[in-house]
Amino acid sequence: MHDSHIHISMSPLKENMYGDIQEFIDLNGKKILAQTTDITDYQDTIALTETLNKKFKNIVDLAIGIHPNVFEEGCMNNQLEDFDLYKYSQKQINLFEEVLKENINKTNAIGECGLDYYNMYLYGNFTSIQIEELKEIQRRAFKKLCQLAKQYDLPMSIHARAKDGDNSCVKDALTILACEGKGSIRGCFHSYTGSKEMLNSILDLGMYIGFNAIVTYPNGENVRELVNLTPIENILLETDGPFLPTQRVRKDKKIQKRYGRPSLVKDIIEIIAKIKDTTYTNIESITDNNYTKLFEKKVKS
Repeated sequence: MHDSHIHISMSPLKENMYGDIQEFIDLNGKKILAQTTDITDYQDTIALTETLNKKFKNIVDLAIGIHPNVFEEGCMNNQLEDFDLYKYSQKQINLFEEVLKENINKTNAIGECGLDYYNMYLYGNFTSIQIEELKEIQRRAFKKLCQLAKQYDLPMSIHARAKDGDNSCVKDALTILACEGKGSIRGCFHSYTGSKEMLNSILDLGMYIGFNAIVTYPNGENVRELVNLTPIENILLETDGPFLPTQRVRKDKKIQKRYGRPSLVKDIIEIIAKIKDTTYTNIESITDNNYTKLFEKKVKS
C-alpha cells in the first residue's frame, strides 16, 4: 500500500504523523510521497520527512513544488492595484529552484505543481483581465517546473483543475508537458476528476492517474467511471491528506480522526477492487509497483 499525495506538514497530520504512519505500516503500508506547495511549507516538510525516515526506515519520499494557487493567494494578500504579479511569481519560482537545488539528492519528484482554473473564479474581485494574467503566470511557472523535471530527470505530481465541463486546464497542462518534455517527462495527474476525453489524452502521454477518497463518496460516480476506464497499470493511490477523509470516516461520527491519512488508502483499494472486479491484493500489488516505477529515485551508474 502507498500514498502518492499527502501534505504531512499541514494540521492535523503533522501533530499525529507518528501514530498515523505506524497505523499505515500495520496495514502493509510501504511508501508515502510528501508534497510541498510553496516557500511556507518547504522547510517544515523537508525536516519532518527526515525525522520520520529516521524512525520508520525511509518510508517518506519527498516532492518539492509550487502549487498554482500560490499566485492568486499572493494577489489576495496584497493590494491588487499596486501588486506586480509577474515579479511576485518570478520570486516564487526562484525560491523554489534554490530549495530544489539544495535538496536535489533528497527529492523524488516535483510537486505539487500544475494549473488551476477553478479557484480564481471563487473570488469575486478578480477582473477578466486579471484572471487571464493569473492563468498565464501559472502556465509560465509550470513550463519552468517541467524544464527542471527534465533537467533533473524527476517525475511530476500534477494538479489540473477547472470548472465542471471545462477541459482547457488539462489541455493546457498536456500541451506544456508535451512541448517541454517531448515525451520524456513522467508524472501523475493527482486527484483527477475531469472528463473521459481528457483521461484518454493523459494516458496517451504515458501518465499515471491518482485516485483518492472521492471514489468512495456517494457523489463520486464520475470518478468511479474514470477508475473503470483507467488501466490498473496507470493507477496510483492517494489521500491528499489531511483533506478528503474516506466516506467511512465521514459517515461514522464515532471515529475521532476525521482527516485524510495514509491508512485510509485501504478504503480506496477496496472500492477500486470492486470496480475492477479483482482482489484487494491485486490492486495493492500492481499500484505499489506503479508507485515504485514512477517515484523510486533512480540510482545513477
